Amino acid sequence: MRGNKIGRWFDKKNRNQVAFKTVVEEGDNDDYKNNVRNQVTILKRLKGCDYILRFYGLTCDGEKWYLITEWAEFGNLREYYNNYDFNVEKKLKFAVDIARGLNFLRSIEIIHRDIRAENILITDHETAKIANFKSSRTLAQETRKQSATLEAVRYLAPEMLGQRTVKYDTKCEVYSFGILLWEIAEQKIPYEKHND
Repeated sequence: MRGNKIGRWFDKKNRNQVAFKTVVEEGDNDDYKNNVRNQVTILKRLKGCDYILRFYGLTCDGEKWYLITEWAEFGNLREYYNNYDFNVEKKLKFAVDIARGLNFLRSIEIIHRDIRAENILITDHETAKIANFKSSRTLAQETRKQSATLEAVRYLAPEMLGQRTVKYDTKCEVYSFGILLWEIAEQKIPYEKHND
């Protein structure tokens, strides 16, 4: 499956580990490729924030495209709290890290549109960083309802459920962050018992 194919490489020049994520495979249509290009355009604007996963570039090998980013040693937030010591100090630190990342995005008028535990990655220095900008848009772009997986719906603002005319804005992003804060505090999947 695309997106789940992530490899780790050692960058000898900069002496650090990087992630190679497959984002386009042979046979992907032009609309999908344009969506990836939009993601890369946004990623290029995200330099200078320690709470956004660092983007190094996009490379191609034949029909396959790879996104090159900073390596997140501890995986995503949910993997972290399930496998490592997650005391109150770390919970507060991660909450502040994510808030700073969201504040940076707002300052450059970018809406992430998919804030959830799987899109928060934890680096080797135990810094929480916002990742996965494939749904992101600028504030100026139309950001109406998009298709969402069950996992994404858990974090979706109520006004977005079932509404095609409601514009996704920073208020929706704040709601998603609030649900994420609850997950950090409780170390549980939001609405876990409601799988329908």
